[in-house]
Amino acid sequence: MADPYATTKAPDLSGRPTGPPPWQAVVTRLGGAVLGPGPEVDLDARFLVVHCRGLGTLAPVARLDPALAALLWLEHAAAPRSAASANAILSALGVAAVPLLAIKQGCIGGPKDRPGCLAIGVSLIEAVLEGVIGGAAVAWERDPDFGYEVLSDVPGLEGDAARALMPRLLYADNDRVYEHADLVARKKRERFELAQGLPGLDPEVVAATGWPPEATEWRERV
Repeated sequence: MADPYATTKAPDLSGRPTGPPPWQAVVTRLGGAVLGPGPEVDLDARFLVVHCRGLGTLAPVARLDPALAALLWLEHAAAPRSAASANAILSALGVAAVPLLAIKQGCIGGPKDRPGCLAIGVSLIEAVLEGVIGGAAVAWERDPDFGYEVLSDVPGLEGDAARALMPRLLYADNDRVYEHADLVARKKRERFELAQGLPGLDPEVVAATGWPPEATEWRERV
């Protein structure tokens, strides 16, 4: 019998969480600062965080370059959204000599009725941040879909929580590979449309959307 979830039918991801992130106190305790709705950046912070909300493919914690950080800030935090504020925060993040992280509020592989969905608890974020900021021997690797870095290993973190650090593996474990591929394309296109709607936005931020896909050259074997 075919798996009913191994399709390109996208789940309803509209029910994103609201309110302050439950892990805010952990970030503060470790010396970090969450970027607010304006382009101001706390350059004295030990690390900077883009607060993201979602139910789908975004990892619980991702390490960003300034352009990706500005893009996710535009998507999740900026109010109001404008090219001027995004360009300002891109410039500020470019000189910040600290880690830039996206930390998610919500779940991975959601909504909750989908197989493999895992809620992001405070304990997971705390374990990851204490490892990353505390200097543990964590391992990062580039996410092939979105370009940011995700954690492939955090000492002491095992099982489903460790697997959720790399969402594409969590989707694969639950026979949702095609759904994941469709969600990735949808999200990239959505971010590109957001960026295109802001005339004057720095081209680096637009390029960070990863859309449209680059054409690959096909060569016939002889």
